Amino acid sequence: MHPPDCPEHKRVARAGAGAEPTSCAAKPMLLSQLFACVLPLCLAMYWLVFPSTQDLATLCFRPTILATCVTISLLWYRLTVTCAEKNLAGVLALLCTVLLALSLTAVDPPRAFREWLKLFIICTVPVLLCRGLRHVRTAEMFGCALIVASVLDGTLILVTYVKYQGLVLPTYTATRAFKGALLKEGVPFNAIAFECAFAYISAMCLLRGTKLLWSLGLVLLAISSSLSGSRTPLAVFGVSGFVLIVVNSLRSRRLMVGVAGLILAAAMLVGVTVTIATSTVEEMSQVTEGRWDLWSVALQKFSERPVVGYGYLSSEDDISYIPGGYHNEYLTGLAEQGIVGFAAVMTLFWFLLRCGWTLAFRPSFTCSWENGQWALLGCIFLLLRAVVELPGLFGSAQGPADFLAYIFLAIIVSRLSREEDHISAMRYSGRYTALSYARTIPSESSPVGLGLSKVVENNRNPRSREL
Repeated sequence: MHPPDCPEHKRVARAGAGAEPTSCAAKPMLLSQLFACVLPLCLAMYWLVFPSTQDLATLCFRPTILATCVTISLLWYRLTVTCAEKNLAGVLALLCTVLLALSLTAVDPPRAFREWLKLFIICTVPVLLCRGLRHVRTAEMFGCALIVASVLDGTLILVTYVKYQGLVLPTYTATRAFKGALLKEGVPFNAIAFECAFAYISAMCLLRGTKLLWSLGLVLLAISSSLSGSRTPLAVFGVSGFVLIVVNSLRSRRLMVGVAGLILAAAMLVGVTVTIATSTVEEMSQVTEGRWDLWSVALQKFSERPVVGYGYLSSEDDISYIPGGYHNEYLTGLAEQGIVGFAAVMTLFWFLLRCGWTLAFRPSFTCSWENGQWALLGCIFLLLRAVVELPGLFGSAQGPADFLAYIFLAIIVSRLSREEDHISAMRYSGRYTALSYARTIPSESSPVGLGLSKVVENNRNPRSREL
């Protein structure tokens, strides 16, 4: 064991306190911060280049993301692998292995294998990135770059709306027509709106909340929800916030707050059940903006091949195919990968939710980071959005929205790794403190030590004290 004043002990103590070591490693740290800014800005710049030169944006996007992640990983290769990072690698390896086997049994194996290869590439992003985000300054720079990316996406939405619609107040009918016109030109406005909102949520997992950031978030939410031609962003964000409030209420130690949370949860469950049971197919299709019909097709295809599914992108073989597939990641998993593949996908979803839950409700004495509620909000937002949209943790688009979802996974795992480092440093420092205190106690061979031994013996034997 190292003495308390050794360099290793000081390094661990600094890591637990969140301070940065001062050594010749400053240059790699600076490079890490610079490369951390590349990833979020690349996500935003993709949409700026996409409308004019789609092929160039697609050609440069994925190699840039991978090269940046590999570089950041190499800069921090000396870091100890944490349990959270091992669990992440295991879950992603399970997902890729199962889906590779299912690709061989798909209706179109070459197409399924090509899409699986894209999935494998995107799964390497969180594994390579999460280690670098354990560095405090790198994580802060990454969060600031995500804010900039969110602002760029919001500005793009606003400018595009003014360009096509003019300076008029948005109405639902007008924005739907506006969204349809953009889809004909190949611009997926839903994905841009999602990136605008979710990049902000991801950034708040890494940055300290201020009034400026809170105000900026409200503006970005208003832009992404009111100008995108879809009710989805606002609805998903609102339901995610409601679920987060209910979860915190149910965990409250106050009886009245817990009862109120239970009533809210029951009311939400009953309301959803009654709405689905009493509404007609036409009404459900109207409420879900046509998604109900697509979900029915997905369930029908699942019933035909329930075990292994039809394979990646089998939705393109449907007569009713539209861009975005079934607009539901869960039903897409069932229809394309069957129960076997769906179980692997749900393992990843459960891993993300468990990590977010752990960060939000960890003991206060182990906290080295105060944004656990943002982490859980991001997990809930991502999992609820999977009910109504496809780009995310399981999809075939492989665009910025998909990469952002896996970047968020890297952020969550890096926060768990930071907590592991913090707890290890606390235990390490505690052992050194105990060892230092033990070394100050005189040995029994010395006169002072002999006196202390007699005092201890008298305290253990009350009869000797009476004598």
